[in-house]
Amino acid sequence: MRSLRLLMPVISVAVLTLAAALPWGLAAEDRFVLPLLPVIAIYQWTLDPDAWLPEWAIFIAGLTLDVLTQGPLGYWALVYLFTYIVAIFASRARTETATGRMALLAVAIVAVTGFSWMLASLYFLQLLDWQPYARSTLITIVAAFVLVPLLSAFRFWSRPARGIRLTRGSG
Repeated sequence: MRSLRLLMPVISVAVLTLAAALPWGLAAEDRFVLPLLPVIAIYQWTLDPDAWLPEWAIFIAGLTLDVLTQGPLGYWALVYLFTYIVAIFASRARTETATGRMALLAVAIVAVTGFSWMLASLYFLQLLDWQPYARSTLITIVAAFVLVPLLSAFRFWSRPARGIRLTRGSG
């Protein structure tokens, strides 16, 4: 069970990355939403102090997506590492409510999508159309309402059982 707890973040990011590489029959302008799904998992697992999601696994997930989609090497790897940095900064914000945490995730998705749009515009040396990126951002935020509870269930399922610790009293 301990190995499952350690590998669950890496497995979930890998599964979402492989799912993002599939075309799923979407139109070309709507396919950008698929690579944003691992962003949700990277963000959630980075915020979890008990989770183990190393930076190299995030980089390899992005590089794998670049290779499988035949895109520029390093593009999604850089976007996913930027997601990791955004999640680290978001972990410093103290939000106690579920609404606050989802709002913070929505802001993170907007920031990551904006970064990916700027990076792609820089790659092509022209400002790209922002509308497919905006549409993908909204769809990803809606998808977060499904993925976050699933990831939380995996986190609960893979959490180790706490042992009873008996101590001797002083009196």
